Amino acid sequence: MPKIIFDTSIGTTNLGDHIIMDSVNRIADELFVDDFVINVPTHFSIHPKDLLKLRKYDTGIVGGTNLLKNNTLRKSQWKVGIKDLLVLRRKVVLLGVGWWQYQDKPVSPYSKMMYKSLFSKRYLHAVRDNYTLHKLDEMGVKNVINTGCPTVWELDEPHCSQISPMKRDLVVTTITDYMRDPEKDRLMLEILKKHYSQVYVWIQGSKDQAYIESLTTDIQYIAPKLSAFDAFLEDSACDYVGTRLHAGIRALQKKRRAIIIGIDNRALEMRNDIGLNVLERQRIELLEEKIHEEISVKLYLDTHAIQRWKAQFKP
Repeated sequence: MPKIIFDTSIGTTNLGDHIIMDSVNRIADELFVDDFVINVPTHFSIHPKDLLKLRKYDTGIVGGTNLLKNNTLRKSQWKVGIKDLLVLRRKVVLLGVGWWQYQDKPVSPYSKMMYKSLFSKRYLHAVRDNYTLHKLDEMGVKNVINTGCPTVWELDEPHCSQISPMKRDLVVTTITDYMRDPEKDRLMLEILKKHYSQVYVWIQGSKDQAYIESLTTDIQYIAPKLSAFDAFLEDSACDYVGTRLHAGIRALQKKRRAIIIGIDNRALEMRNDIGLNVLERQRIELLEEKIHEEISVKLYLDTHAIQRWKAQFKP
């Protein structure tokens, strides 16, 4: 049967979505070998004429980003209308999806209705962290397991054992324009300049460079393309130290040592759940010492949960 992949990388201004979708698409290729698969954007509304074509698709996978939130009527990253709910009713399966920030307020009645209408009751949903699992459980969605983000599924012990624990001479960093702390972000850059011979910045978000230029000078930029970042990681013996979570995970995928500066719930929850190497930005003064530590990478992945989620699609 044909399948839908809800694609967060179409029309995005955050290249982290491309890192996520690279993993999501590879997992889909593994699971749906003989199925016809189409990618549908989450950042844009589906045209009513196109929506009718989706009736024949039995399953829609939405993967690995912080799409879920308490109030979907305000600044929702996932453009879902009432007509969409009718066509996609109980067809959507989560793949490592997370919750947008820590939110204490209860899920709004509309959001609860929307999620319960969309989410499959037949399949298990995979979420990125325990916080998201608990949010869905509170809402009454019980067929949920925590597999971690799909970007870390291949970061097993054989892979991570090939990542050097020792500090390198070069470093690539990132800054997050939409969650600014100029004092601590500037301090991070100054620490990197002090302890590395060269500092490069990858522009993951569309407004990152302007923000970085307000903080420091004399820094080298990597083009805002995932291919450019990949090439740098593959060709340069370097460390990664920065605030962008998935840039850090990409560095680990390319077997580079990574220190992720945690600025929101995503990185902090992944540190709590799987042991990702995250230093809270509020403790940035500790970075100077941490850079020189030997950092062996060992992630505590729930491989049983991952295989359980995958197995449900196999005949």
